Amino acid sequence: MKIHLSFDYELFFGAHSGTLEKCILEPTNKLRELAKKHKTPFIFFIDAGYIYQLKKNIENKFCLKWYQQISAQIKQLHDEGHEIALHVHPHWEDCTIENDNWKMITSRYKLADYTKQETKEIITKYHSVLTEITGVKCKSYRAGGWCIQPFEHIKEGLINNELLIDSSVYFNGFHESPAHSYDFRNCPDKTEWKFDNDCCVENANGKFKEIAITGDLILPTFYMNLYLKMKSNPEYYRPVGDGSWLKDKFKIYKQFYSSTNHFACADGYFASRLKQILIKQAKSNKNRMMVLSHPKSLAQCSFDLLDEFINFAKEKGHHFTVLKNEA
Repeated sequence: MKIHLSFDYELFFGAHSGTLEKCILEPTNKLRELAKKHKTPFIFFIDAGYIYQLKKNIENKFCLKWYQQISAQIKQLHDEGHEIALHVHPHWEDCTIENDNWKMITSRYKLADYTKQETKEIITKYHSVLTEITGVKCKSYRAGGWCIQPFEHIKEGLINNELLIDSSVYFNGFHESPAHSYDFRNCPDKTEWKFDNDCCVENANGKFKEIAITGDLILPTFYMNLYLKMKSNPEYYRPVGDGSWLKDKFKIYKQFYSSTNHFACADGYFASRLKQILIKQAKSNKNRMMVLSHPKSLAQCSFDLLDEFINFAKEKGHHFTVLKNEA
Protein backbone atom coordinates (compact mmCIF):
# COMPACT_ATOMS: atom_id res chain seq x y z
CA MET A 1 0.00 0.00 0.00
CA LYS A 2 1.12 3.55 -0.73
CA ILE A 3 0.92 5.81 2.32
CA HIS A 4 0.97 9.59 2.03
CA LEU A 5 1.66 11.70 5.11
CA SER A 6 0.48 15.18 4.16
CA PHE A 7 0.55 18.39 6.19
CA ASP A 8 -1.36 21.61 5.55
CA TYR A 9 1.34 24.17 6.33
CA GLU A 10 -0.52 27.23 7.62
CA LEU A 11 -1.39 29.62 10.44
CA PHE A 12 -4.73 29.67 12.27
CA PHE A 13 -7.62 31.68 10.83
CA GLY A 14 -9.58 32.54 13.97
CA ALA A 15 -9.27 35.63 16.17
CA HIS A 16 -5.58 34.88 16.75
CA SER A 17 -3.52 33.60 13.80
CA GLY A 18 -0.69 32.41 16.03
CA THR A 19 3.01 32.88 15.41
CA LEU A 20 5.06 31.57 12.52
CA GLU A 21 7.50 30.00 14.99
CA LYS A 22 4.97 27.97 17.00
CA CYS A 23 2.44 27.16 14.27
CA ILE A 24 4.79 26.33 11.41
CA LEU A 25 8.57 26.50 11.84
CA GLU A 26 9.08 24.58 15.10
CA PRO A 27 6.64 21.68 14.49
CA THR A 28 7.81 21.35 10.88
CA ASN A 29 11.42 21.07 12.03
CA LYS A 30 10.34 18.21 14.30
CA LEU A 31 8.69 16.59 11.28
CA ARG A 32 11.92 17.02 9.31
CA GLU A 33 13.79 15.18 12.06
CA LEU A 34 11.22 12.38 12.04
CA ALA A 35 11.41 12.10 8.26
CA LYS A 36 15.21 11.91 8.34
CA LYS A 37 15.09 9.20 11.01
CA HIS A 38 12.80 7.02 8.88
CA LYS A 39 14.07 8.16 5.45
CA THR A 40 10.45 8.95 4.63
CA PRO A 41 9.18 11.74 2.34
CA PHE A 42 6.24 13.89 3.42
CA ILE A 43 3.89 16.15 1.44
CA PHE A 44 3.55 19.78 2.53
CA PHE A 45 0.54 21.63 1.16
CA ILE A 46 1.79 25.18 1.57
CA ASP A 47 -0.72 27.95 2.29
CA ALA A 48 0.78 30.13 -0.43
CA GLY A 49 -1.61 33.04 0.17
CA TYR A 50 0.22 33.69 3.44
CA ILE A 51 3.56 33.79 1.63
CA TYR A 52 2.06 36.04 -1.05
CA GLN A 53 0.96 38.51 1.64
CA LEU A 54 4.38 38.41 3.31
CA LYS A 55 6.03 39.27 0.02
CA LYS A 56 3.43 41.94 -0.77
CA ASN A 57 4.11 43.59 2.61
CA ILE A 58 7.87 43.07 2.52
CA GLU A 59 8.49 46.69 3.61
CA ASN A 60 7.09 45.71 7.02
CA LYS A 61 10.08 44.51 9.08
CA PHE A 62 8.10 41.58 10.49
CA CYS A 63 6.92 40.45 7.06
CA LEU A 64 10.48 40.64 5.75
CA LYS A 65 11.76 38.50 8.62
CA TRP A 66 8.92 35.98 8.29
CA TYR A 67 9.28 35.76 4.51
CA GLN A 68 12.98 34.99 4.86
CA GLN A 69 12.35 32.36 7.55
CA ILE A 70 9.52 30.57 5.80
CA SER A 71 11.24 30.64 2.40
CA ALA A 72 14.35 29.08 3.94
CA GLN A 73 12.34 26.27 5.51
CA ILE A 74 10.34 25.53 2.35
CA LYS A 75 13.61 25.38 0.39
CA GLN A 76 14.99 22.96 3.01
CA LEU A 77 11.92 20.74 2.70
CA HIS A 78 12.23 20.70 -1.08
CA ASP A 79 15.97 19.94 -0.97
CA GLU A 80 15.36 17.09 1.50
CA GLY A 81 13.00 15.35 -0.92
CA HIS A 82 9.62 16.37 0.47
CA GLU A 83 6.89 17.41 -1.92
CA ILE A 84 5.90 21.08 -1.97
CA ALA A 85 2.26 21.28 -3.06
CA LEU A 86 -0.20 24.16 -3.43
CA HIS A 87 -2.78 24.92 -0.74
CA VAL A 88 -5.08 27.88 -1.37
CA HIS A 89 -6.87 29.88 1.33
CA PRO A 90 -8.07 32.89 -0.69
CA HIS A 91 -9.25 34.87 2.32
CA TRP A 92 -5.66 36.16 2.46
CA GLU A 93 -6.79 38.56 -0.26
CA ASP A 94 -8.66 40.52 2.44
CA CYS A 95 -6.23 40.13 5.36
CA THR A 96 -4.00 42.97 6.52
CA ILE A 97 -0.95 43.28 8.76
CA GLU A 98 -0.84 45.75 11.67
CA ASN A 99 2.67 45.83 13.17
CA ASP A 100 3.17 42.12 13.90
CA ASN A 101 -0.48 41.04 14.00
CA TRP A 102 -2.67 39.76 11.17
CA LYS A 103 -6.23 40.99 10.94
CA MET A 104 -8.02 37.90 9.69
CA ILE A 105 -11.11 38.49 7.54
CA THR A 106 -12.79 35.26 6.45
CA SER A 107 -15.97 36.52 4.79
CA ARG A 108 -14.47 35.37 1.47
CA TYR A 109 -12.95 32.09 2.63
CA LYS A 110 -13.43 29.94 -0.46
CA LEU A 111 -12.57 30.44 -4.13
CA ALA A 112 -16.27 30.23 -5.01
CA ASP A 113 -16.61 33.63 -3.29
CA TYR A 114 -14.59 35.20 -6.11
CA THR A 115 -15.25 35.54 -9.84
CA LYS A 116 -13.75 32.95 -12.19
CA GLN A 117 -11.24 35.49 -13.43
CA GLU A 118 -10.22 36.41 -9.87
CA THR A 119 -9.93 32.71 -9.05
CA LYS A 120 -7.56 32.10 -11.96
CA GLU A 121 -5.44 35.04 -10.90
CA ILE A 122 -5.33 33.92 -7.25
CA ILE A 123 -4.24 30.37 -8.12
CA THR A 124 -1.58 31.65 -10.51
CA LYS A 125 -0.04 34.26 -8.23
CA TYR A 126 -0.09 31.96 -5.18
CA HIS A 127 1.50 29.18 -7.19
CA SER A 128 4.16 31.60 -8.45
CA VAL A 129 5.40 32.48 -4.96
CA LEU A 130 6.15 28.80 -4.32
CA THR A 131 7.88 28.17 -7.64
CA GLU A 132 10.02 31.23 -6.98
CA ILE A 133 11.26 29.62 -3.75
CA THR A 134 11.84 26.06 -5.00
CA GLY A 135 12.41 26.64 -8.71
CA VAL A 136 9.95 23.82 -9.46
CA LYS A 137 6.25 23.92 -10.34
CA CYS A 138 3.84 22.19 -7.98
CA LYS A 139 2.03 19.11 -9.23
CA SER A 140 -0.60 18.70 -6.50
CA TYR A 141 -3.36 20.85 -5.06
CA ARG A 142 -5.53 20.90 -1.94
CA ALA A 143 -8.39 23.34 -1.43
CA GLY A 144 -8.33 25.43 1.73
CA GLY A 145 -10.98 24.24 4.16
CA TRP A 146 -11.79 21.40 1.69
CA CYS A 147 -13.76 24.04 -0.30
CA ILE A 148 -13.21 22.60 -3.78
CA GLN A 149 -16.82 22.95 -4.91
CA PRO A 150 -18.12 23.92 -7.37
CA PHE A 151 -15.09 22.49 -9.14
CA GLU A 152 -15.94 24.04 -12.50
CA HIS A 153 -15.32 27.42 -10.88
CA ILE A 154 -11.62 26.67 -10.29
CA LYS A 155 -10.97 24.15 -13.07
CA GLU A 156 -9.43 26.57 -15.57
CA GLY A 157 -7.10 28.06 -12.96
CA LEU A 158 -5.75 24.61 -12.09
CA ILE A 159 -5.32 23.64 -15.76
CA ASN A 160 -3.45 26.86 -16.49
CA ASN A 161 -1.00 25.99 -13.71
CA GLU A 162 -0.77 22.28 -14.64
CA LEU A 163 -2.17 21.26 -11.26
CA LEU A 164 -3.94 18.06 -12.24
CA ILE A 165 -3.65 16.07 -9.01
CA ASP A 166 -6.10 16.98 -6.24
CA SER A 167 -6.34 15.73 -2.66
CA SER A 168 -9.25 17.61 -1.09
CA VAL A 169 -12.03 15.01 -0.88
CA TYR A 170 -12.78 12.49 1.87
CA PHE A 171 -15.58 9.93 1.85
CA ASN A 172 -18.84 11.13 3.39
CA GLY A 173 -17.28 14.47 4.30
CA PHE A 174 -19.82 17.23 4.83
CA HIS A 175 -19.73 20.65 6.45
CA GLU A 176 -21.82 23.76 6.14
CA SER A 177 -21.12 27.02 7.94
CA PRO A 178 -21.03 30.73 7.08
CA ALA A 179 -17.25 30.56 6.58
CA HIS A 180 -17.01 27.47 4.43
CA SER A 181 -18.84 24.43 3.13
CA TYR A 182 -18.28 21.18 1.25
CA ASP A 183 -20.32 18.07 0.48
CA PHE A 184 -18.57 14.80 -0.41
CA ARG A 185 -21.42 12.49 0.60
CA ASN A 186 -21.81 11.26 -2.99
CA CYS A 187 -18.15 10.77 -3.81
CA PRO A 188 -16.82 7.28 -4.72
CA ASP A 189 -15.78 5.03 -1.84
CA LYS A 190 -12.36 4.65 -3.45
CA THR A 191 -8.80 5.80 -2.83
CA GLU A 192 -8.45 7.45 -6.25
CA TRP A 193 -10.36 8.26 -9.41
CA LYS A 194 -10.27 10.43 -12.51
CA PHE A 195 -12.73 13.32 -12.88
CA ASP A 196 -13.38 16.33 -15.02
CA ASN A 197 -16.05 18.85 -13.97
CA ASP A 198 -17.11 17.47 -10.58
CA CYS A 199 -14.60 16.07 -8.07
CA CYS A 200 -17.25 13.69 -6.71
CA VAL A 201 -18.17 12.17 -10.08
CA GLU A 202 -15.76 9.64 -11.56
CA ASN A 203 -14.91 10.06 -15.22
CA ALA A 204 -12.42 7.59 -16.68
CA ASN A 205 -11.45 10.13 -19.33
CA GLY A 206 -11.19 13.05 -16.92
CA LYS A 207 -8.22 15.39 -16.96
CA PHE A 208 -7.86 15.40 -13.16
CA LYS A 209 -6.90 12.73 -10.67
CA GLU A 210 -8.34 12.69 -7.16
CA ILE A 211 -6.17 11.06 -4.49
CA ALA A 212 -8.76 10.94 -1.74
CA ILE A 213 -8.03 11.69 1.90
CA THR A 214 -8.74 8.47 3.78
CA GLY A 215 -12.02 8.62 5.67
CA ASP A 216 -12.47 7.67 9.32
CA LEU A 217 -15.70 7.19 11.29
CA ILE A 218 -15.12 8.33 14.88
CA LEU A 219 -17.38 7.40 17.79
CA PRO A 220 -18.26 9.85 20.60
CA THR A 221 -16.17 7.79 23.04
CA PHE A 222 -13.01 8.96 21.24
CA TYR A 223 -13.79 12.62 21.96
CA MET A 224 -14.68 11.83 25.57
CA ASN A 225 -11.35 10.03 25.95
CA LEU A 226 -9.53 12.93 24.28
CA TYR A 227 -11.18 15.41 26.66
CA LEU A 228 -9.99 13.43 29.67
CA LYS A 229 -6.46 13.12 28.30
CA MET A 230 -6.30 16.85 27.64
CA LYS A 231 -7.32 17.47 31.26
CA SER A 232 -4.90 14.95 32.76
CA ASN A 233 -1.79 15.80 30.70
CA PRO A 234 -2.31 18.98 28.64
CA GLU A 235 1.38 19.47 27.81
CA TYR A 236 1.50 16.09 26.07
CA TYR A 237 -1.84 16.22 24.25
CA ARG A 238 -2.29 19.94 23.58
CA PRO A 239 -1.44 21.23 20.05
CA VAL A 240 1.80 23.18 19.80
CA GLY A 241 0.30 26.02 17.74
CA ASP A 242 -0.47 29.23 19.64
CA GLY A 243 -3.42 30.49 17.58
CA SER A 244 -7.17 29.86 17.51
CA TRP A 245 -9.37 27.93 15.10
CA LEU A 246 -12.43 29.12 13.24
CA LYS A 247 -14.93 27.57 15.65
CA ASP A 248 -18.21 25.86 14.92
CA LYS A 249 -19.64 25.19 18.40
CA PHE A 250 -22.52 23.06 17.13
CA LYS A 251 -20.09 20.75 15.34
CA ILE A 252 -17.94 20.46 18.47
CA TYR A 253 -20.87 19.58 20.73
CA LYS A 254 -22.27 17.10 18.19
CA GLN A 255 -19.06 15.07 18.37
CA PHE A 256 -19.90 14.08 21.95
CA TYR A 257 -23.23 12.45 21.14
CA SER A 258 -23.03 11.14 17.55
CA SER A 259 -20.54 9.48 15.23
CA THR A 260 -18.41 11.80 13.12
CA ASN A 261 -17.30 11.36 9.52
CA HIS A 262 -13.70 12.43 9.86
CA PHE A 263 -10.44 11.55 8.07
CA ALA A 264 -7.08 9.94 8.80
CA CYS A 265 -5.21 12.55 10.78
CA ALA A 266 -2.12 12.92 13.01
CA ASP A 267 -3.27 16.11 14.74
CA GLY A 268 -3.02 15.67 18.50
CA TYR A 269 -4.41 12.37 19.78
CA PHE A 270 -6.04 11.63 16.40
CA ALA A 271 -2.66 10.08 15.51
CA SER A 272 -3.55 7.18 17.81
CA ARG A 273 -6.07 6.00 15.19
CA LEU A 274 -3.60 5.67 12.30
CA LYS A 275 -2.66 2.03 12.93
CA GLN A 276 -6.33 1.05 13.15
CA ILE A 277 -7.14 2.91 9.92
CA LEU A 278 -4.21 1.26 8.13
CA ILE A 279 -5.35 -2.21 9.21
CA LYS A 280 -8.87 -1.45 7.95
CA GLN A 281 -7.54 -0.19 4.61
CA ALA A 282 -5.46 -3.36 4.18
CA LYS A 283 -8.40 -5.64 5.03
CA SER A 284 -10.48 -3.78 2.43
CA ASN A 285 -7.72 -4.32 -0.17
CA LYS A 286 -7.27 -0.57 -0.60
CA ASN A 287 -4.14 0.44 -2.49
CA ARG A 288 -3.31 3.60 -0.58
CA MET A 289 -3.87 5.71 2.54
CA MET A 290 -3.80 9.51 2.62
CA VAL A 291 -3.31 11.20 6.00
CA LEU A 292 -4.11 14.92 6.40
CA SER A 293 -2.55 16.81 9.32
CA HIS A 294 -1.35 20.29 10.26
CA PRO A 295 1.98 21.26 11.87
CA LYS A 296 0.08 23.83 13.98
CA SER A 297 -2.21 21.13 15.39
CA LEU A 298 0.38 18.50 16.23
CA ALA A 299 1.04 17.76 19.89
CA GLN A 300 3.98 15.97 21.50
CA CYS A 301 1.87 12.80 21.46
CA SER A 302 1.51 13.24 17.67
CA PHE A 303 5.25 12.93 17.06
CA ASP A 304 5.51 9.84 19.29
CA LEU A 305 2.49 8.21 17.66
CA LEU A 306 3.69 9.07 14.14
CA ASP A 307 7.05 7.50 14.96
CA GLU A 308 5.28 4.30 16.04
CA PHE A 309 2.97 4.36 13.02
CA ILE A 310 5.77 4.68 10.47
CA ASN A 311 7.62 1.76 12.07
CA PHE A 312 4.42 -0.32 12.15
CA ALA A 313 3.55 0.42 8.50
CA LYS A 314 7.03 -0.39 7.24
CA GLU A 315 7.10 -3.64 9.20
CA LYS A 316 3.86 -4.59 7.41
CA GLY A 317 5.50 -3.97 4.04
CA HIS A 318 3.81 -0.68 3.14
CA HIS A 319 5.77 2.29 1.79
CA PHE A 320 5.57 6.05 2.10
CA THR A 321 5.58 8.23 -0.98
CA VAL A 322 4.56 11.59 -2.45
CA LEU A 323 1.96 12.65 -5.01
CA LYS A 324 4.12 14.34 -7.64
CA ASN A 325 5.20 10.86 -8.75
CA GLU A 326 1.60 10.27 -9.90
CA ALA A 327 1.76 13.04 -12.52
